Amino acid sequence: NKVIGITSTSPREGKSTIAANLAQLIAHTGKRVILVDGDLRNPTLSRRLSPDASRGILQVLAGEVELRQAIDVDKETGLHFLPTIFETRLAHTSEILASETFKKLIDGFRQSYDYIVIDLSPLSPVVDVRATANVVDSYVYVIEWGKTGVDLVQHQLASAPEIYESLLGVVLNKVNIKRLQRYEYYHGSYYEHKYYANYGYTE
Repeated sequence: NKVIGITSTSPREGKSTIAANLAQLIAHTGKRVILVDGDLRNPTLSRRLSPDASRGILQVLAGEVELRQAIDVDKETGLHFLPTIFETRLAHTSEILASETFKKLIDGFRQSYDYIVIDLSPLSPVVDVRATANVVDSYVYVIEWGKTGVDLVQHQLASAPEIYESLLGVVLNKVNIKRLQRYEYYHGSYYEHKYYANYGYTE
């Protein structure tokens, strides 16, 4: 699980924030980590973390700049970040992510870093995530709690078996803590009464 892709069902579920937080958390432990903005259609991370960057992964893949010239380094954690910078919208993003050039880039990261965290596009609107199945070891699926429907999540994962089979885990994001506490109180009491009583743990 060295190369971890972060995705979601739909836009605005918070996957980019999860990707950044996960990469920073790992970097804080002393591991060598690079965070890659692989959402080539909507590079939210790049606008947030490197708003003044003029070169990134696309320029590296095109051979226009050297990799070291495109990477930003967080002085506090040592986290490396490779942004996505483009002037016009790209129509062939899935082809870029499925290319041998992209694979060679990620394979090079495997030699230099302990972990590679890639913020990918959502599964629902485009096929970009499926194009990364040959380079990503595991995926983390971000779901907005209380909003994203179970049926939609199941449909997206069923239509992308290569992602589902490599799923490392799911993050329930944007949780309403007060509502969750009420939910846990009711269902927690029901579970204890129904199951734990069989073992003499409750009255």
